[in-house]
Amino acid sequence: MSNLELMQSIKTKWNAEISSASSTSSVPTAFMAALIANESGGDPHAKRFEKGVLASLWEVLLGRKAAFGSIGGTDLVQFINQSKGFPVNTPLAIPSDVFQRFDSLATSWGLTQIMGYEAIAFHSSVAALQAPDTELVITTKMLAQFASRFQLDVTKDFSQLFDCWNSGRPHAPTADPQYIPNGLERMKLWISI
Repeated sequence: MSNLELMQSIKTKWNAEISSASSTSSVPTAFMAALIANESGGDPHAKRFEKGVLASLWEVLLGRKAAFGSIGGTDLVQFINQSKGFPVNTPLAIPSDVFQRFDSLATSWGLTQIMGYEAIAFHSSVAALQAPDTELVITTKMLAQFASRFQLDVTKDFSQLFDCWNSGRPHAPTADPQYIPNGLERMKLWISI
């Protein structure tokens, strides 16, 4: 599929959701559409497990590391027990699906491939990261956080925002060297169709 066909497909399938999410932020729809193209190709069921992230989360849960980003051990225990209503320190509160729930935190989900652990940071659920309407709103909030943290403008610093989304910070190497050029080209195509 060519980039033009990809962007036309995303516009057909996701224009309403992109427009709705962008209406509550300053993030342009062209950027959101290009981000979707880069991350999932428009597949809302896309997911990718990150074993390195899982290992880091286990280090925090076991007390070997203080935190993974802003996620601490107490956050992880609360996530594990959230549906059970037990006190955090109750050993019997461990649900039977604990390993699947923990794996979900180390998996990126949906159209923009948000990592599951962001559900904790956004006081949400992993399921919300798999639903395009809620996922795209969280995406705009995450982009605003990157912009604030690194003094970026979400209406024009697109290269740096693509870089932040892929690597966590501007001016860092992306996993795919074509990630930023592809995103910029796809933005132009979105505007032209």
